[in-house]
Amino acid sequence: MRLFSNAVVRSFDPAAPDTTSAVAPDSILVNGEKIVAVGTRAELLDIAATESSTTAALASAGGIGATTVIPGLEIEEIDCAGQGILPGLVDAHMHSVHYADSLTDLDLSNVRSLAEAVEAIRERASQMPFGEWVVGSGWDLNKWDDPRYPDRQLLDQAVPDHPVAMWSVDLHTLWTNAHGLEIGCIDDLTADPFGGEFVRDDEGWLTGLVREDATDLVARYIPEPTREEQVERLDRTQKLFLSQGLTGIHDFDSIASTLGWYDLREADQQHIRVTKYLRGPEVPWAIETGWHTGDGDDCMHRGGRKRAAYGALGSHTSHMSSPFPDPNAHDDAHDSERDVEAEQDAEAVETTDRERDDASGDLGVSAEASEQEYYTYPGSLPEEALSTEAVDANYGIAQMSEDDLFDNARLATEAGISVAIHAIGDQANHHVLNVFERLRETTKDAEERFERPLRHRVEHAQFIQPDDVARFAELDVIASMQPRHCISDLHLLHLIDESAQLAAYAWPDLLSAGAHVAFGSDGPVEPANPFAAIYAAMTRANISGDTTTSFQPRRRLSATEAIRQHTFGPAYAAGLDDRRGYLAPGMDADFIVVDTDPCTAEGLTELTTLDHDGLLGYESEEALFAHAEAIRDTTVALTVVGGQVKYQA
Repeated sequence: MRLFSNAVVRSFDPAAPDTTSAVAPDSILVNGEKIVAVGTRAELLDIAATESSTTAALASAGGIGATTVIPGLEIEEIDCAGQGILPGLVDAHMHSVHYADSLTDLDLSNVRSLAEAVEAIRERASQMPFGEWVVGSGWDLNKWDDPRYPDRQLLDQAVPDHPVAMWSVDLHTLWTNAHGLEIGCIDDLTADPFGGEFVRDDEGWLTGLVREDATDLVARYIPEPTREEQVERLDRTQKLFLSQGLTGIHDFDSIASTLGWYDLREADQQHIRVTKYLRGPEVPWAIETGWHTGDGDDCMHRGGRKRAAYGALGSHTSHMSSPFPDPNAHDDAHDSERDVEAEQDAEAVETTDRERDDASGDLGVSAEASEQEYYTYPGSLPEEALSTEAVDANYGIAQMSEDDLFDNARLATEAGISVAIHAIGDQANHHVLNVFERLRETTKDAEERFERPLRHRVEHAQFIQPDDVARFAELDVIASMQPRHCISDLHLLHLIDESAQLAAYAWPDLLSAGAHVAFGSDGPVEPANPFAAIYAAMTRANISGDTTTSFQPRRRLSATEAIRQHTFGPAYAAGLDDRRGYLAPGMDADFIVVDTDPCTAEGLTELTTLDHDGLLGYESEEALFAHAEAIRDTTVALTVVGGQVKYQA
């Protein structure tokens, strides 16, 4: 047995008061992979002694993670040095292979202009053998000093001897050059596939931007790492996750991740728990071989079937009920603005822009961002809008019709496979909820037949029509959400029609309605660090801690509730809530030792999990942000999975 002692244990056990009390247990007793008891050190030693024929002679321990064998008892005591213990955090939406690749490929997330991006690509290409693909990700034109869409001509000039594939930060748009298009056999006459788009200029020529399902026609030619290389990348990535307090992930990547985790497990090197979701091409194989939600083992649990049906906000492809702003509406204003600016000194212009940004408004969108140029392209147009909207109005892209989506979901559900559907825009969420409503009887029959819950999910659920919030609870559909998306999208929120009064990043609304919520990162779209996500849920403000950027503070979430959506939320979504999600006797011994207590803080007068005044029980905005920033900067000392220390700082 192992005794983790000298700690402040926040068990998040619904039957225990330790998350809402200043007094907490100080120890956890573990036997094998299970928790025996949570309590005081003396209590747990008494429990251990009842299982031993000898009397315990207590030994001293020193230093975080120091292990001491207690004479007379077969116990290792691990000193937690007065730090906090939390249930192991789980990322409910992760792309493990993409994350692993992002740690190796070119990272464009920090570039601040199109020219800087092109130079970074040129520099990477200069270090590579002739003709090899230059692959990267992370570019976000909405954050560039000159926010205009990139095109292939710049790449053709800078990198003529290499095919290029640069994914946008949301992974929904691919920027390639003429060489990449040629390899994909794509030219100006190539038709857009259903659910995707080859972006063209006003004269019909390809720009090199490829959206949604059309990206597959280029990406399939990008050489993948060898199986051995992929395993090495995944191993490095899981070590990073463990160091950040993650004991598990829900993995939405393709067969490459399944093979990689399998190889790690066979080598006895898989240290993080994985709930695996299927992609489209894997579904026929899964049905034929009897792959069912809820099967698997402690290392690799079987989740469900992921379907990407609608786009992303940053790429202007999320399916909305109101169109994205018409780029032509900004042209005249910006033409005159450029004439004025051309007469000003560049340094003075920069100073003015900084001052304007510092004084920006209540919705968390800077004045600079709200005045930027945003170029959109035609997407799918609802039939009801044809008579009232311009032909090129952009409502985003619906990659599947509602009927086709239902047929896909029904096929999986009848085979005992739950369904997770990607939906960001409000119209996308509305359609997906319609699908799940139509699927209710099929789901009930399948659950009875396979004797297990099939818990369907909406991935992201960022913008929801007011009447649809309650439907998540009524239909028992899980909202799988990513708090970091809220604060990363602050500069994009002007794209949303305020008159629609959408529920945006509405975690407390969903919880108050009785819906289940599970938090994740969507990594590598966002960094995996769950403590930064907890900060985002608490503040809804940019990651630097600027209080003036907080978006709809009434929709903030307390630290404890945000942690619960990172622990119990993913466990419930995976059907593992009887084994994981909190710390109690008989539960899996997955927990972390951290240097920050999320349940107590100076200025926290009353712990409030859902508080629509925005202060969450803190005396002031300053006290709330001070605690949130401390949580954001949390250091993980130990990560324990199945009773074994898998990471030690």
